[in-house]
Amino acid sequence: MIHQRDVLDGRPARVVHQTESLEWTDAMLLGHAQMDEAHQEFVEVVSALAQCTQHTALGCLEAVERHLLSHFEIERIWMERTDFPATDCHLDEHQRVIDAVQQVNSLAAVGKVGLHDVKRLAKALTDWFPGHADYMDSALSAWVNKKIHGGAPVVLRRDLPMSGESNSEVSDTQRG
Repeated sequence: MIHQRDVLDGRPARVVHQTESLEWTDAMLLGHAQMDEAHQEFVEVVSALAQCTQHTALGCLEAVERHLLSHFEIERIWMERTDFPATDCHLDEHQRVIDAVQQVNSLAAVGKVGLHDVKRLAKALTDWFPGHADYMDSALSAWVNKKIHGGAPVVLRRDLPMSGESNSEVSDTQRG
């Protein structure tokens, strides 16, 4: 993972997290089964987009767009049904992502953007998702669980390293 600082007036404004690839792990679980399943599917379709070829790019773009429209609509319904306080901000971010995906998809369909641009979109989605899930979707998960179930989500994660331990050390100890 690369950390990049945006600088405004010579001062660090915020830290932007960039990842080289997106792989599903239990560390991404938020404690709302439907949301976690949608996030796992997001990882799958964006990973396929990142690995696409000239021949598979359009199909992968269409799969990402279909997934996002469905995923974001379900979240919109949860927000409305539970009076989620940050609905407008959350939906605005979803709309910016949908707009970008639809723009690249429509331009790719008529040959106005190439594989490089499709891969740039996959990279942008890969970089965007962890922060969105960690902040916006985790807040939505907690809110929906509290409203529906009266409490915070319970998240059971497997194969996560202990403090100071790498994932490979965990795997080695479980095998031995």
